[in-house]
Formats: sequence, structure tokens, C-alpha cells
Amino acid sequence: MSELGVRIAAGVWRDNLVERRRRREAWIALALERLASVLLVLTLLYVLIGPSPYSRGLNIDEATGGTELSPINRYAWLGLMALGGPILLLRWRRVIDVALATWPLIALFIWFGLTTGWALDPAASNRRFILYVVGLVICVTIAVGIEDRRKVLALMAGAGGFVMVVDALSWVAAPGLSMTEIGLAAIHSHKNTLGAAALFAALACGAQTLAQTRTRGRTIWGGLAGLSILLLVASLSKTSMIILGGLLAVAPVLAFLSRARPGVRWSAMLVAIVLVIGALFAWTAIHLAIGADPLGPIRTVTFTMRTDVWKFALEEFAAHPWRGLGFGSFWDIDPRLQPSLKADLWFAQPDAATNGSHNGYIDLMVTTGLIGLAGGLAVLFRWIGKAWDLVRISARNDGLALFLGIFALAVFVHNFMESSYFTANSLFGFLILLTGVLIDAQSRDRAAEVR
Repeated sequence: MSELGVRIAAGVWRDNLVERRRRREAWIALALERLASVLLVLTLLYVLIGPSPYSRGLNIDEATGGTELSPINRYAWLGLMALGGPILLLRWRRVIDVALATWPLIALFIWFGLTTGWALDPAASNRRFILYVVGLVICVTIAVGIEDRRKVLALMAGAGGFVMVVDALSWVAAPGLSMTEIGLAAIHSHKNTLGAAALFAALACGAQTLAQTRTRGRTIWGGLAGLSILLLVASLSKTSMIILGGLLAVAPVLAFLSRARPGVRWSAMLVAIVLVIGALFAWTAIHLAIGADPLGPIRTVTFTMRTDVWKFALEEFAAHPWRGLGFGSFWDIDPRLQPSLKADLWFAQPDAATNGSHNGYIDLMVTTGLIGLAGGLAVLFRWIGKAWDLVRISARNDGLALFLGIFALAVFVHNFMESSYFTANSLFGFLILLTGVLIDAQSRDRAAEVR
């Protein structure tokens, strides 16, 4: 063969080799994205439904007197993490990038881990911390596995919408089993759990509706969002209903302000502050003029008797203000160690269903101290700011950016009345991790595109 023929043959061989390599890499990328999609859907279904559908209330372990743990819970989480193992191995560089993007969260987790060393109940604290780390690993796996961010919202909305359809079918087929004395619970363990799941589904399906460009898509996703709102109302979960109503009112304003000029945003903030101060001044002046106590209405508010629980938790916090009692080591622990079970209060009976302060910031403060609370708030505010920056720079039909911004706000408000922020084995506890990791990952991607 001539020298020219050899060169041509070598060039063809190199081109074939490059093409085969390109096809192999494309196949691997597609396989990993599909695996990450399956992982996201399975994880969402697990946290939305829980390990024990239709179980009502708390199951008490007769041997310890504490809450009985689901035997499959830890294996389910470990199995989900193992499912994403190939993604972590093959995209380890991307994992490092996302870890660097979420460094404040990683630093906070390190503090959480340190608090397990002096936890009131070390066994419960370590178990919950390890499971929460597993949840964080799953979130990172999903963030590095699905490169098309539009698919993330579609999968989230699909999982939430599917659970809402199942809840609706349960309500129709088995109304006696689905409805409780205090509201609709459907397949969930409590009506508030259905309320939280419906809130998530309504926000995800609503954002997916706005991202659609065709009438058919808007009709389907809008119908699922409407079904979610219907089930939320039927659950009588007041906290979730108030949050959804408030978000629907302020989201358009926030979306507009996020894309407005900086001067407009600062002017809007100044006007809002002036209005609040003016309203407080007017309220105080009117009550003083008629000889009434301006704080009178506030003094009688108990927030469904939550103030009793808050007062007790804050008293316990005062004894360990800086380091706390250990991550996840205050409620629902060994009955011989749980502080509330040693108090003679209405919510402190051995079979009481109170397993949280109904305020996520108080629970974070009492378990991880002022350091944990300060770090948790800094991380949350950072996520909210980054999310709305994504809304500002993204296309108007970018539903994921809008959902991330709204859901971060929802968690912020939710934790004034419920405990979910950095709470292991809870619906919003996992979803805020997933939301935060996605916000950090997407923000880093946008910054890389600009560079």
C-alpha cells in the first residue's frame, strides 16, 4: 500500500475511533441521566408517601415507650443512595464542583456532625445525622446526573401530581379510611402531611404549567395543580393553605421585581418598610387614643397552643445556648432522656403526639445552638437570594428557577409554625436540601457560562 493509502487508512481509523468514543460517551450520558431521573422520582415518591401509608398517629414501641421506627426506612434510604452510585463514580469531577458550590451547606453539616458528640441521645442523633447525610448525597447525585434542568421540574411535578391522583382515588374509593376527624389524610399518616405534599405538588405543577408552550400541556399540568389545591383545602392544613395563598399573591410581584432595575427593587423595598412602620404607628396611636392596650390582641394569641411548646423549648435552649443538645436529639428520642417527658405539661404525656416544637427555627436552635441557627438562616437566605437571581437572568418560561425561588420561600414561612428545616426523615426536610443543592448547582452553571 502506498504512503498516501496508509495515511488515508489511518485517518479513517482515527475518525472511526473518535466516532465510537463519542457514541459511547453519549450513551453513558443518556444512561446516567435516565438513572438519575429514576432516582429522583423514586426518592420523591418515598418522601411524599412515606414507608407506612394509611398509618395514623405514632406507633409506640412497648419495649422502650418511644416511637416505633419503620424497619424499612434506613434500608430504603441506603438503597436509594446505592442506586445513584454509578453517577457519583462516573461524574466525580462534577460532584466536586457541586460540593464546592454548596460549601456553606457542607460547613453546616460538619457542625451538625460535631453536635452528635455531645448529644442528649447519641444513638438517635447519630442515626438521624447519618440518614440526613445520605439524603444530601442523593441530592448531589440528582444534581450532577440530570444535566437538562427542564427535566428536573417535569419529574418533580410528575411525582407530585401522581401522588395527588392516588390521594384523590383513595378519597373516592375509600372515604372512611382516607378522611380523619380533623381533615383529609388520604394515603398519608396525617392531614398535615397531605397538606405539605399538596403544597409541594401545587407549586411544582403550577410552575410546570407556566413553563408550557402548548395548550395541551397547560391543561394537563394546570389540572394537576388544581387537584392539588383541592386536596390541600380538604386536608384542612391551615399552615399550608395560608402559605400557598400568600405565595400566589406575592410570587408575581417578586418575579417582576427580580427582573426590574436595581433602583426599582430598592424603591419597592423602601416603600414596603415605610408601609409596615406606618401601619404599626397608626395601630399604636389609635389604641393609645382610645385607652386600649396595643399589644392586647397579641397577648391572647396561642397559635393553636403552640406558644406553650415554644416556651418550653426555649427554656431548654437557654441551658445550652451555643452548642445545643445535639442534632435531632430533643424530640422523639429515648423516653428516659427526652426533656419534655420529664415535665408535667399537657403536651408532655408519654403517649403525646408532640414530636416537635412546631417551629423549625426553635428546634434548630435547641438542638444545634445559636451557631446552628445562624448557619441555617445564612444558608437559607443565601438560597433564596440565589434562586431569585436565577429567576432574573433566566427565560420567562423557566419554570424550575421560579419553582426553586417560591419553594425556598415556602420553607422559610412554613418553619414559623412547623418543624421541617434541617429535620431528618421529613418531607420538607429533604425537599429543602434538594432545592438548595439545585439552586447552588444551577447558579454555578450560570456563572460558568458567563465566564
